[in-house]
Amino acid sequence: MKSETALPVTQLLAGFASSLTWHDLPKQVRTEAKLAIADTVGGAIAAAREPIARIALDVAGAVAGSSRIWGTGVSSNPCGAAFVNGTLAHAHDIDDTHPSMRGHPSSPVVAATFALAPLAHADGKELIAAYVAGVEVETKLGRAVNMAHYNRGWHTTLTLGTLGAAAAAARLLRLDKAATVNALAIGCSSAGGLVANFGTMTKPIHAGFAARNGVMAAQLAQAGIAGNPHAIEGKTGFFELFCGRENVNPTAAVEGLGERFDLVDPGNVYKQYPTCSLTHCAIDMVLDGVASGAIEPQRVLRVECGVGYHCENTLQFHRASNGPEGKFSMEYCLAAALVFGRVTFDEFDDEKVNSPAIAELYKKIYLYTHPDLRTPESVDRDFTDLVIIHTDGRRFHRREQKAKGDPAKRWSLAEFKAKFTRCAAPVLGPAAADRNWEDTYRLEQLTDEQVALLY
Repeated sequence: MKSETALPVTQLLAGFASSLTWHDLPKQVRTEAKLAIADTVGGAIAAAREPIARIALDVAGAVAGSSRIWGTGVSSNPCGAAFVNGTLAHAHDIDDTHPSMRGHPSSPVVAATFALAPLAHADGKELIAAYVAGVEVETKLGRAVNMAHYNRGWHTTLTLGTLGAAAAAARLLRLDKAATVNALAIGCSSAGGLVANFGTMTKPIHAGFAARNGVMAAQLAQAGIAGNPHAIEGKTGFFELFCGRENVNPTAAVEGLGERFDLVDPGNVYKQYPTCSLTHCAIDMVLDGVASGAIEPQRVLRVECGVGYHCENTLQFHRASNGPEGKFSMEYCLAAALVFGRVTFDEFDDEKVNSPAIAELYKKIYLYTHPDLRTPESVDRDFTDLVIIHTDGRRFHRREQKAKGDPAKRWSLAEFKAKFTRCAAPVLGPAAADRNWEDTYRLEQLTDEQVALLY
């Protein structure tokens, strides 16, 4: 990067976000946005009765306002609702991920846009346009900074998610380009988030912080607070501090803006297990093998699981001691799939994580970094290689690069709806869950009053 003005990334992203409209979006992008929004909210509602929901509500949500906190019957002001909803959306770690961002794109952006919708009198089309603007900003920035950014220990759901939420919030408030530049600049000063907090209750709060920071950045910009117009690419700006200028490809942050949408190319990856996405290929292989009879859990002698470089810093817990740690333990996820025959919300109960059967199976699991996947450059060709040896000598061997829910293994519309219902029905009831799914899938038809009453 030769100079701070060589490529005005902040200006170009702000211009894109502030000008994007519903009519600019291809049909596929509109549909994907609705599915992603529904998937995010469904996962959040599933967490509405979890301890983290009560804590987040007690600390940040008990403020008068018209922004609904999903699944609770409680309303708050925009910052409070954004924080709580963002936290809920990430609480079970069942929210979507994205290969460009190397994080969770939707939870901060959806939480921010819905929190501001009543104040902005935004209808469904406005909400969809704002969502797309936010996701494109954070994923394009991800292309520019990863993997160097992630490998420094930054959690992109909060760092990049803050800027995505700020862009989405600015779009929803209909800020012009200059004000959107300021929103992004303010967002740069509130970004953070440590991978060191993975496997703890703090990790879900990262999405809450990102959503709240984005809402606040846009509202401050709307009120007249100005920032550095080169806050992303400038000297001592986001790129330099969070990644190192020598590791940034600034062109990737703006390439294809408004023409190639990262939301569909390469596309969101949707999650059917409430765990780190790096465990999903392994879980798929175990559950499929058990279902077909190729794996017999009671006769497992040894499990060998080869993973990629990316897992070294992420799947930190080799002997999980509680539910949050279990989500970031390949060993636990493999053991849970073999012992319980499923990996759902229930399998991350502390008692199950510490069950004797799990402890016994840990002795049989060997996790290693595959020889072909030991460098940062190998991340784009990641795979999971699984060998299970039975007591009678039979071997099960499979290798997978993509988990179910990846664009390469696309869910049907019925599968999207089934996940939403599975998440939301226990909290809302089956009828309300079904109604909310249908309303979200026709979001572009909803008025601002109808949007404000969702969930």
